[in-house]
Amino acid sequence: MEPDALRRCSGAENLEVAAGCAALAPDATRQAPAPAGTATSAATTPAASGTPLASLSLPPGPRAGSAGGPVLGIVGDQGRLLVQFDPRSLRPLPGWRLVLADTVAGYAWSPDRATLVLGDNDQDALYLVDARRMRALGKVWLPLGDPGAELGDAAVVLVDPLARRVLHRQNLHSRVHAAVFLGDRAVLLTTPVDRIGTAGLAVVDDRGGVRTVPLRAISAGFEEPTEHTSDSVTERREAGLAVDRAGGRAFVVTAGAPVAEVDLATLRVAYHGLSQPASFLRRLARWFVPAAEAKLASGPLRSACWLGDGLLAVWGSDARVVRDASGQPGVEETPSGLKLVDTRRWTVRQVHPEATAVRWHGGRLLAFGVRWYEQERPGGIGLTIYGPGDRRPSRLFTNRPVHEVHVNGDLAYAASWANEFNKSEVAVVDLRSGRVLTTLRGAPPYLLLGEDRTAC
Repeated sequence: MEPDALRRCSGAENLEVAAGCAALAPDATRQAPAPAGTATSAATTPAASGTPLASLSLPPGPRAGSAGGPVLGIVGDQGRLLVQFDPRSLRPLPGWRLVLADTVAGYAWSPDRATLVLGDNDQDALYLVDARRMRALGKVWLPLGDPGAELGDAAVVLVDPLARRVLHRQNLHSRVHAAVFLGDRAVLLTTPVDRIGTAGLAVVDDRGGVRTVPLRAISAGFEEPTEHTSDSVTERREAGLAVDRAGGRAFVVTAGAPVAEVDLATLRVAYHGLSQPASFLRRLARWFVPAAEAKLASGPLRSACWLGDGLLAVWGSDARVVRDASGQPGVEETPSGLKLVDTRRWTVRQVHPEATAVRWHGGRLLAFGVRWYEQERPGGIGLTIYGPGDRRPSRLFTNRPVHEVHVNGDLAYAASWANEFNKSEVAVVDLRSGRVLTTLRGAPPYLLLGEDRTAC
């Protein structure tokens, strides 16, 4: 996953976190022991795995609204042209264009969506753009690493965009795995820089102050091989972070471990064990990802999202390196599926056994993913839309791969990538009717929707 630049405005000051984020990371089917000194609760009777999907009822979630006016996106061979698009057709609109100086690595919007901040892919800098007039406002250089900082260390940097200066910087001495913003605070999931080890949670206030707590029952991170060869394997263990904004709680989920619940005011940690019906594990489908796509990364990935009403959505996949009949290496992926965790009873309910990616927006869960057959032919599970409420699920693109989904009000943009850009496509879906409005061939633009602010 490419690096992301994440920001939240608080008055004239902005909190900027530049980090490599991986919001996904085998399955929490075993209850791991909690470390001494922490609160722990055991799961009650596991939920039945055969519950009809039609009976699923979802919380309302934040109101989605309509798609509104034009959306901004980045196009061009080098990804350096900022363009306005029609939201329902994704056709470029006539008018202003802005040529960017460098390729973009992440973005963020001001609360009034008048100012756009773009991260620089090659330099430690932020670009400010007047989004209404499509003109550059200036550049803010971020300070270099602190003395004693290790390669890969993430830092919290507080930036005043109006004065275009850095107000504060604090080294975290760790990687940032995921981030969620809560008004004037940021909640960060951290891992060791160059190994798999104890994860942590950091809460950052609007002055750049950082409070941290270790999550001793949660192991996460990346471990690169000592030598990079065609057969070398990167070990990964990626955890998911979700935040209950109303309740002031954070949840961290990874494979084979209890769920960590953190009170954001006190940083007190409680661990909750989950159980999963064994019959579900036997029904898991597997697919084989070619080495060129998988980059020989082995290990579990999980992601999580707070839905409200005590419900936590969890999804992801498990990967292991295998070889085909000719001896070529590849990665075998096993989906963990989409599950709902009831945090009042700590029970689990299966929703979609093959989903490896999910979006949550306006009371709708959008489940999708990609499968690989015979090491080279991609297939998929299409896109399933659950909700709002107990509405019957809608299924689109049956047995086709859907790599990415982004939501813009009552519209969704579902992208399917191919090895050749001219074979890629993006479909515009009306979420209220479940209809596909149009499909565009070729690589879709990098849309700057900002939906990650309010949805998963």
